[in-house]
Amino acid sequence: MIKAVAIDIDGTLTDKKRRIDLEAVRLVREIENKKIPVILATGNILCFSEAASIFIGTTGPLIAENGGIIKTIYPEKFYYKGDMSKIKKAFDHADNELGLHKVSRSDLRKTEIAIYRDCDVNKIKECLKDFEIDIVDTKFAIHFKDPDVNKGRALKEVAKIMDISIEDVAAIGDSENDYEMLECAGLSVSVGEEHLADVSDYMTKNGYEKGGREALRYVIDQLS
Repeated sequence: MIKAVAIDIDGTLTDKKRRIDLEAVRLVREIENKKIPVILATGNILCFSEAASIFIGTTGPLIAENGGIIKTIYPEKFYYKGDMSKIKKAFDHADNELGLHKVSRSDLRKTEIAIYRDCDVNKIKECLKDFEIDIVDTKFAIHFKDPDVNKGRALKEVAKIMDISIEDVAAIGDSENDYEMLECAGLSVSVGEEHLADVSDYMTKNGYEKGGREALRYVIDQLS
């Protein structure tokens, strides 16, 4: 039985230009109207996810910065994960070697560093092969994060906070940063991403907002 739905935002509820899809929003609200809380799980900063939650109309906890931050709504509590010192050390090394550009509002990031996708991600990984660091390309940014931090671990913690089994959580995602989240959820949907097929119960035909709509409809069908 599905008791909560976790969903990525960028590329799942949005198009390639990060414009939110209004039909996807309607479907999220349909899930919420069934008294199933929706958990937004994003690689973006916390204030972005807070604003998205308000405007979309979700009531579940928030997962931001790829699992580095968890926020519960009622009561309002914050949980921060990861070792920022080793992330900064790795970033400084790669920046000196390759010349990287942090994304806007980087000063608001607390548990990871994100850069624009104007540098080959494989060059970054090669540059940092001796560092204990994860480099993740989310299609919108490249993230430097603690290997012990991911959306899957965060979702497991959120399930405990909500006092539900992780098996009763459905997850929807479209990128490699969603892998662990889809892997641990009871029902998993990949939004057109074949690299997530091995951890997904269902894969949509399309990506981005069209796939997001299909994914949400699939989950809604499972609620019947």
